[in-house]
Amino acid sequence: MAQRGPIGVDGPSNGNGHAYTSPQEKVPQSGPLPADRPTGDAPSTETPPESPRRAHSQRENAFDVGSWLLQGLVGLSEELRHSDLGLPEDFWVHAYAARKEALLAARALVDAALENCAEEKTPQSGEKKKPSQRGQVSIDFG
Repeated sequence: MAQRGPIGVDGPSNGNGHAYTSPQEKVPQSGPLPADRPTGDAPSTETPPESPRRAHSQRENAFDVGSWLLQGLVGLSEELRHSDLGLPEDFWVHAYAARKEALLAARALVDAALENCAEEKTPQSGEKKKPSQRGQVSIDFG
């Protein structure tokens, strides 16, 4: 089997395709801990450095997604309301008339529903009130 040569910039190969390092580089140096690092035996008396992060309520002019979306929707609706979208004037005349007719049709439905409610509440002469449809429900698990 042929021996492989050096690999990349890591240095010479150990023969199986892997670069080798010196024993000093493989084993981390152990020594005394820095004075500012706790040893784990005693709790640290130092306070952690203060984070630059602040809560939304504590920052002036903080970004608020909800108000940003609301502002965008209001702006879009205003743009659509005041823009002709390149459509001819006749379209808008008929669209307004169709909107008015749709609202009148909805009002007719609401008026009819109100009349039906009024008729149900006033009992006819000689009629007695219908018994309630609600009652007890028994369930047999047997």
